[in-house]
Amino acid sequence: MPLIHSKGTSAHDDMRFRELFEQARVSIQILSPSGLTLCVNKAWEELWHIREGSEVYAYVLSEAYNILHDPQLHATGIAPYLERALAGELVEIPAIRYDTAELGYPGPARWVTARAHPIKDADGRLLEVMLMHEDITKRVEAETALRQREERFRSLVMATTHMVWTTAGDGRVIDDMPSWRAYTGQSREQTRDFGWLDALHPDDREHTSRKWNECLAAKSVFVGDYRVRRADGEYRWTAVKAVPILNEGGEVREWIGTNTDIDDAVAERAELAQRLHRERRQSALLAKVARASQNLHAALSSEDIAGTLALEVRDILGVRHAEVKLGAEDAAVDFERSRLSVPLVSRKGGRIGLIHASDKIEGEFSDEDEAILVQLAAIAANGFENARLYASLREQDRRKDEFLAMLAHELRNPLAPISAAAEVLKLAASDAYVRRSSEVIGRQVRHLTALVDDLLDVSRVTRGLIELDRKVLDIESVVASAIEQARPLLETRRHRFELALEAGAARVLGDATRLVQVLTNLLNNAAKYTPPGGHVRLTVARAGSGINLQVSDDGIGIEPGLLPHVFDLFTQAERTPDRSQGGLGIGLALVRNMVALHGGDVEARSAGAGQGSTFTVWLPTV
Repeated sequence: MPLIHSKGTSAHDDMRFRELFEQARVSIQILSPSGLTLCVNKAWEELWHIREGSEVYAYVLSEAYNILHDPQLHATGIAPYLERALAGELVEIPAIRYDTAELGYPGPARWVTARAHPIKDADGRLLEVMLMHEDITKRVEAETALRQREERFRSLVMATTHMVWTTAGDGRVIDDMPSWRAYTGQSREQTRDFGWLDALHPDDREHTSRKWNECLAAKSVFVGDYRVRRADGEYRWTAVKAVPILNEGGEVREWIGTNTDIDDAVAERAELAQRLHRERRQSALLAKVARASQNLHAALSSEDIAGTLALEVRDILGVRHAEVKLGAEDAAVDFERSRLSVPLVSRKGGRIGLIHASDKIEGEFSDEDEAILVQLAAIAANGFENARLYASLREQDRRKDEFLAMLAHELRNPLAPISAAAEVLKLAASDAYVRRSSEVIGRQVRHLTALVDDLLDVSRVTRGLIELDRKVLDIESVVASAIEQARPLLETRRHRFELALEAGAARVLGDATRLVQVLTNLLNNAAKYTPPGGHVRLTVARAGSGINLQVSDDGIGIEPGLLPHVFDLFTQAERTPDRSQGGLGIGLALVRNMVALHGGDVEARSAGAGQGSTFTVWLPTV
């Protein structure tokens, strides 16, 4: 197969050209104008690892293979260049990576550049195209490796916290500082002399410059911290250390220094310091709250607790004004910058008051202040409830003492007549004396029996031993029995008694004896606490799904302070000279408990002392 078709060439010239063609170090592939491979040299065989005699070699140099129609080569992007060359144009083909496995060639993938040189006859007709390849794989790999190393170095410089630099003996920057420039984004010209100072935080420049000059003069090590503007514009703390390098004469030849990014460590130290400060402050607050809790629990009265709470709030929250309001049922929670209020809530969730703080000495109220005030309010609320319970216990203890004194008095009163009657019996000379003495003894014994029965009933009620004999009862029969039992006392006190039956044939389910006892106690109570000649009225009327049994009088009434406690055990109004009838102060307590056992309710009303009283019992009907 001829290499080049040209007129006027000798066989000697052809042989010389063939020898040069075969020995050329450059891969050469001769193409026909139609794109067929006419011949290749040894360098081509070595480049593509295709040996003469192989199937691939025979296929490439066969008429069945046209380089323009190879789809794999089209994929590499060389086809447009070859088309231009076969059109007679000298073409420089850029580096192309050939994956020989995809092309069906042996050997590794490689980077190749090429030059397509058209060979024409004297008339300008295209005879052949000389395609010369150059394997630049090693160069590309070297360039790639160099680029990767440069990128890796740049990434390392950007990622590292160290910047290494040098200056002249007088402190001026002369040589390049790549790591400094990579970190700060300054150009080489910007860092020259003392331009590097421009990358420092404005607040750090003067101090750093002065200290640097002092070290230059003293030839001493420069150590310090300052903020450097990073390439992204963020100022970050760096730790710097520079040491002088002296020459043989003792003069500073140059300085070598490093900057280390310590911004994260500085932030961590600042955060740690803030955390320690917060923890110390929190510990101090907890100590104050604990002390306040002790002081609040030590106070026994509501007034003392309120005063102590106000003092503690002023001290702990640092406010000028603190006020405690008790009974503020409608007080709302208030949290503003200038004032702070939280409610005092009982264990059952009821509002018992409000604590109000205002005029904070430093700053404004915070969520922490609110949390502390809520905690103090909870402690104080328990204290207020404990004070109320303590006062209640004291009151009950006082009532117990009064009850014991009253019990002794009431039990002693019948004993004197009994004793006197017994003496008369000893001296009695007639049956009339014996009869009168017997009547006195009988009355007083009945009185003692009533007192003891009341005490036994109270004991049974408090221990839950009362059992009701429930039956369907006509309420009028219960009323009649109660009036019959109370009539002697009403007549003795000369009261005008009035009965109003407005309930019709109402019936209740209950224990007849106990209901008569309830109504009798209320009638007797009205008779006892109404001056002689007073008015007592009993009204029986329907009320919803039940009936009301209402006993009213125009007697001494009930003082407002006593009214909430009239149904408590041992509660009794003060005795008056005109009240000869005694009692233990347990009758109304029995009334409340008996009514409750019947599923009813009882209430007392009075306009005050001297205004009379009204007791209303409500019972469900059947």
